[in-house]
Parts: sequence; C-alpha cells; structure tokens
Amino acid sequence: MPDEYPDHSKEPQALPGSVRLARVLGIDIRLHITVVVIFALIVTSLAANIFPQWHPEWSTTQNWTAGFTAAILFFVSLLIHEMAHSVVARRCGIKITAITLFIFGGVAEMKGEPNSPKDEFLIAGAGPLASFFLAFAFGILFSLFVADPQALLSENDSMDLANVSATATVFMWLSSINFMLAVFNLLPGFPMDGGRLFRAALWWRTGDLMQATQLAARVGSGFGWVFIGLGAMQVFSGNTINGFWLVLIGWFIRRLALSSVASLILDQALRGFDVRAIMRTRFDKVPAETPVRGFIEDYFLRSNQQVWPVSRNEVDEGYVMAQSFNLENTALEDATGTVDQHMQPLDQAHSINPDISAKDAFERLARHPYPLPVVENGRVIGIIHHADILRWFSFHKIAS
Repeated sequence: MPDEYPDHSKEPQALPGSVRLARVLGIDIRLHITVVVIFALIVTSLAANIFPQWHPEWSTTQNWTAGFTAAILFFVSLLIHEMAHSVVARRCGIKITAITLFIFGGVAEMKGEPNSPKDEFLIAGAGPLASFFLAFAFGILFSLFVADPQALLSENDSMDLANVSATATVFMWLSSINFMLAVFNLLPGFPMDGGRLFRAALWWRTGDLMQATQLAARVGSGFGWVFIGLGAMQVFSGNTINGFWLVLIGWFIRRLALSSVASLILDQALRGFDVRAIMRTRFDKVPAETPVRGFIEDYFLRSNQQVWPVSRNEVDEGYVMAQSFNLENTALEDATGTVDQHMQPLDQAHSINPDISAKDAFERLARHPYPLPVVENGRVIGIIHHADILRWFSFHKIAS
C-alpha cells in the first residue's frame, strides 16, 4: 500500500445541485439547477410579454430568439459582476474557490473575511461598478444601431421602438437591466453589495468587524422584512407572481443576513484551531476479516459510531459505514461475507488531513452527510463530523 493517500480536504466543494461549466482565471464557474427556473422565466417574460409590446410586427420566432439571446447575455453580465468581486478579492489576498450562478443571481465563494474596511469596500463596490459599466457599454452599443437614440429614448413609444432592430432592442434591455441590477445591489441590505459597503463604513467607524456585521445584518434583516411586506401586499392586490418573488427575495436576504453573523462568530471561534484539535480520537477499528454478521452484532448495534476504519495486521486499509451494508434492507441471518468486501479503500476515500483549519473542515463537512476519517501518513488517526465541530463550538462558547 502507498505511504501517502491523496488529501481531498483542499478540493473545492461544489454547492449541492450545481455543475461545473468552465474555469476562468483559476476560478470554477458553476451553474446551479435553479438557474433553469429563472432563465426560463426571463426568456418567457421577454418573448411573450415585453418584446411583443415593443415590436408587434415581430414573428414568434424573432421574439423567442431575441429573448433567448438577451437571457444568455444577462447571465454573462451576472458572471462579469461576480468576476469583478472575485478579481478584487484575490488582489486583497482572499481565495476564491468558485462562482455559482443560481436563481437569485450569483455568488462568489470566498474563503474568509476581508482583512480591513478598505478591502471590504473595494470588494463590495467592484460588482455594482462592473454592472454600471455594462449598462454604459450596452447603451453605447445600442446607440450605434439607431440613427438618433436621444430622440428615440425621449419619446419611448411603441411606434418608435418598432423601427429599432432586434440587436439594438436586446442591447437596450441589457443596458437597463444592468443599471437596475447595480442600483438594487447598492441597497444597504446586508449581505448585498450595498450592505457590505455599509458594513465597511461601520467597521471603519467602530474598528470592530463583529459589531459592524451585527449592525449591518440587522439592517439587512429589516430590508428583508420590507420586501416580504411589499410582496404580501402585491399578493393581496392580485399580483401574485411578482408578490411571491418579493417575498422569496425578502426571505433570502433575511436568511443570508442571519447566517452571515453566525458564520463570522463560528469563524472567529475556530480561528487558530485545526482538525487535529477537534477530531474524535476514541473510536473502534474493525479487523478486515470480520464477518458482516459479527460486525452488526459486535460493532454496529453496540455503538453510536458511524464510521469504522478497517485494518489488517495493524495497517488501515479503508473504512465502512452502516450504509456500506444496506442494513435497513438486510436481515441479520442474510448478512454474508466479510467487512473488507464492503469497505471503501482509503486511497479512494474522501478523507481529511488533520492539519487543515477547523473552519475549512466545517465548510466541507457541512456538505457531507456522514463523518469522514482523518488520515495522516496512511493511518486513520481520528474521525470528524459536522456535528462534532458544532458541539465543540457550543461548549467553548459557553465556557468562555
């Protein structure tokens, strides 16, 4: 067996339900499954409502082609918005593992908080600045395709718009939607960009990141309630779809605001600790030649342990879990074979290095349903689970 096993702990962890689309400037670009929903809504709204009003003379094919093209370029705009955040964040020394586009826009997955109010201000401001630039750029492109754009925009009726080409129409919509995106993101509702700018100002004023985050999160939560209230009013007035979206956006903002505070508290509590300091070190190992029936009777039914390292001649070869044997659908008398026939070899297993930070381990384990073995030099020296870190955090928070 090899002396060293691959360390999977530093591999970027994808948001569940997302797929990798590309890699740009060393950053994974991912699409979440919910993008399909918002993409379909945008295309349908443009092709079945907005563009037919602007261009009654267009055919169905023209409407849907323009709608599809505009929606694609809109998501490219979102990606540029998030790339602006990411590029500035990396210049400020923050690692960016991935950008994920999803139903509410996009999110750049940053490893850690900014180091200063200045860094926070620069990172937060980069996204809206990129959107304003795109609005200006698409506006310039629009003006190149019309004879007198100023006169057209001042009148802004369907007769004037009917004389505008499909390309110019798409550029006009993209210019306006990017401008609205920039303005919306500047609302001081943490953790939106405007809320992060607000936090940067509070952080600079107070010198305390935690206090600034808590204050900004309260404002962000308040903005979430405002959106929820406006959405409820829309629903009761008969505008169900728009009202539903406002309620959903408000709920999402509140959820992110509260989770951002919790994440910062946990980050500060875990700072300076690694997996070695938190992992479970008292656990049973199972001999590789143990019959499955013996494993069930002597290990599984007599312990709350969820992962068992498998060893042979004092050499760790892999690990097994209850799920390895499909115990829910297997009667004891039907259990056959030995443990090593069901184990996951360590050289193929997902494992964690004991020297990575507890915060990185927490983020990875939050997306993993089962405990993971902690492996060093080919040996399982511990077991760690998401709940172990939360329990450690809870105890130390009370103790301190």
